[in-house]
Amino acid sequence: MPRLRVTAPAPGGLRPGAAEAPARPPGRAARAGLRLAAAVTTGVGLVLAFPGPDLGAVAFVALVPLLLAVETVRPRAAAGLGLVAGLTFFGVHLRWIEVFGNLAWASLSTAQALFVAAFFALVPATRRLGAWRVVLLPACWAAFELVRSYAPLGGFPWGVLGLSQHGGGPLLPLARVVGAYGLSAVIVAVNLALAMAVRAAMAARARGAAAPPPARRRPAAAALAWIGLAAVLPLAGLAAPAPPPVDGPSLDVVAVQGNVPGRGRADRLGREAQADAETFANHEQRTARLAGDGPPPDLVIWGEGAVNDDPFADPGLLAGIRRAAAGAGAPLLLGASTDAPPDRVANEALLFTPGGVLADRYVKRRLVPFGEYVPGGATMRRLLPVTNEAGRDRAPGRRLEPLLVDGARFGTVICWESAYTEDSSRLAREGARFLVVLTNNSSWGVVPGSRQHLATSQLRAVETGRTVVHVAVSGISAMVGPDGAARQRTGLYQAATVRAEVAPRSGLTAYARLGRLVEAVLIGLAVGTLVAVVWVGRRVGVPSDTGQTVPGPRQPASRGGP
Repeated sequence: MPRLRVTAPAPGGLRPGAAEAPARPPGRAARAGLRLAAAVTTGVGLVLAFPGPDLGAVAFVALVPLLLAVETVRPRAAAGLGLVAGLTFFGVHLRWIEVFGNLAWASLSTAQALFVAAFFALVPATRRLGAWRVVLLPACWAAFELVRSYAPLGGFPWGVLGLSQHGGGPLLPLARVVGAYGLSAVIVAVNLALAMAVRAAMAARARGAAAPPPARRRPAAAALAWIGLAAVLPLAGLAAPAPPPVDGPSLDVVAVQGNVPGRGRADRLGREAQADAETFANHEQRTARLAGDGPPPDLVIWGEGAVNDDPFADPGLLAGIRRAAAGAGAPLLLGASTDAPPDRVANEALLFTPGGVLADRYVKRRLVPFGEYVPGGATMRRLLPVTNEAGRDRAPGRRLEPLLVDGARFGTVICWESAYTEDSSRLAREGARFLVVLTNNSSWGVVPGSRQHLATSQLRAVETGRTVVHVAVSGISAMVGPDGAARQRTGLYQAATVRAEVAPRSGLTAYARLGRLVEAVLIGLAVGTLVAVVWVGRRVGVPSDTGQTVPGPRQPASRGGP
């Protein structure tokens, strides 16, 4: 009989001389966990890029983890991960909205996160488009931002990625050409270039030393090219034209931040009428101090809600306004609530002459759903009684055109209207030589919301090449130059007066003149991308979770081809 020879196994379970088995890739559960972590990391990165943390440079890398994680998954799975990233970002970024109720915060955060989900679904769906994705996907991100800025119910233009650059840096001046949405597209392009560089580097490493030199050099060269592109794109703003030149004498403008009692909405519950009276008195008293402070200014400004009742129905309020204007010896622009028959109110900016005569007015056009009016009216109020907390519906204004002071035209918007790019650009086109934002953020408390709001004024200043006077009842107030820098910035919940020489400008930036065209190009590229995804998907299929391609519908055989 033949003899059996038994040899003890080598340590580690390998036979002598056998090659070591390659490391096993992570299992499905581990991969899912890593992708989920990437989604959360991307959401946290976006949070860090905006006020409060305000680390704008993080925006250029925030999307990279999730871009890498979704590259080889199905679009539906990518959308789910994008939703996680969007909920993480907006859930924290909009946390200050909780003051209006958890339902408002949760529903708004979810609605905005759906657009992030839609973008990340496109990442694996566009794999067949190759390097064109570095142009097409950024346009898609910007297009989604545009859509959510104007729809539904008037939209919500908050958390626009371009706003992360409000604090300055080499990219910000490019807003004079492409606006905030164009900045968003550039930032996404940088993220994509970095993600492609990482994938190329991983491909070079996977080929290893056994591959022929040309095969090793190609992915390494691609990685360097992508890194170079990511380094150059943020410098694009250095090529942007300068703001329009000053073309008239400066105006002496005073912003009065009278402050409110308490620190937030909860501190005034049950004593609203008393709080309104104190707020008005604070502004009147602070304005009275201007009488002994040098020559009269050219314009005094109070924020939104400084007069929270109708001065034309309250003789005491109107008398106080006239005293303030006469004491300052200057025109007085203020935010007031006025009656709008039969049963509504209007949020207005009222311009009084030094003699206390109403010279002009602007009625807020873009109202906050469920805050300033209830969509669906009485029906919605019956179905959801909580909506009655919004109080009486406000009446929207219809006119947007500059006001006039001392021979200079200026544009006024109220509160979150400053987040809409087109309003400021339109005012600049119609002759506004500087801009004013009246706001009342006193309900929010000490939260990043006020800083986020100021960031919108900083972008509008750069886009239009105008000085923006940002005036808040309780802070933050500031004088924002055409370079986007916020000067003489006040704190929250403090009485303050900001006085500065405002230089008028009448020239137009490229974005003020052609901003709608820029946005149309972005939307056109996005629509073209969606068409290409559908067409390519039908022909060659879509990627699976394993990176393989699932075939699309069978194509009929050609009768006459080879």
